Order: sequence, then structure tokens, then C-alpha cells
Amino acid sequence: MLNRESLHTLQILDEVATGKPLTQRDLSNKLGIALGMTNNYLKRLAREGYIQIIQAERKRLHYLLTPKGLAEKSALTYRYIKRSYQFFNDARRKLEAFFLDLEKAGVKSIVLYKATVIAEIAVLVLQDSSIQLLAIVDDAAVGKKFLGSGIEPVKSLVDLKFDRVLVTTEEPAEKVFEHLGLPGIEKEKICFLQ
Repeated sequence: MLNRESLHTLQILDEVATGKPLTQRDLSNKLGIALGMTNNYLKRLAREGYIQIIQAERKRLHYLLTPKGLAEKSALTYRYIKRSYQFFNDARRKLEAFFLDLEKAGVKSIVLYKATVIAEIAVLVLQDSSIQLLAIVDDAAVGKKFLGSGIEPVKSLVDLKFDRVLVTTEEPAEKVFEHLGLPGIEKEKICFLQ
């Protein structure tokens, strides 16, 4: 399992591995951490032999990935993929149980609210379910493709006949109810993953 430090290390090694010019400010922005913290990570990675820091013209620094750094990057990538796969399996099991409960309750059709990673897993799980996916609604992604389907605006729910809307985002329930209430969706039709 990757902790935050390991994830930042992997991100830095990935960036250095590209071979493109890179500043500490660039890294700081990409990682979403303070510039001083980025500097500490780079110094530690150089001290441990994962990267080499080379002084270039006009106080510019270049970062190179060492063979040891490449091996560490590979190990961290493997752990990251393994953790992501565990997340995927856990989410898939939860969604399978959730959809089975909906089937038992007589639900025949569903709409997914928000085009997220959870929505991607839900689409895959629904392929083995008797519940029909009618649409994916997400005002922030209207017109884009999502696993072969077009994303619709929330207002399109007015014209659809569906049994439930599954919320696939971490938005607070109040915000979801407010947004879905605009096209007149009853709260009883809105469901959240537990």
C-alpha cells in the first residue's frame, strides 16, 4: 500500500523519468505540495541515489533518474497498481451487492449521476445485471464520451423514465438533492452507495 510520501516519490520519479526540463515549482504545482516540501523530497531522493541533480547554466538544475531510481519507480508503480486493483475489486463487490438489492426491490432502470471512476465501475457491473443503464448525467462533462456513451445534462432527466439515480460522486447529499431537485427528481429515486 502506498502512503502519501511514497505516492509523492512515485510522482516525482515519473516526472524526472520524462527527461523534460523540470523546475521545483513545476513539481510543487503538479504534486499540490509546498515548494519547500518539494525541495526536501528532491534532496532526499538524491541522497538515497534515486536521482542525480546536475548544476546547469544560470543556477538551473537538471534532474536525472538513476538506475536505482528506475528500480524504485518500478517497485512503487507495482504497489500503486496493486492498490488500485484492490480498490477496483472492493468497489466492484460493493456495486454488485448494491445492484442485487435494487433488483430484488424491482428496480429495472438506472441513471448515473456524475462521470467518475465509480461510474466506470458501475457501468461494468451493470453489464452483468438485469438493471438497464439509461444515461449518465454530468453538467460538467456534457457531450463528452464515457465508455462509449454520451454524457447528458442533468435537465435531460425530465424526459427519461427511470427507477433510480445512483450518485457516483462524493458531493454532499444536500448539494446532490438541490441539483437533482431542479428537474423535479423525487428524493426517493436518488440513491447513494453505502
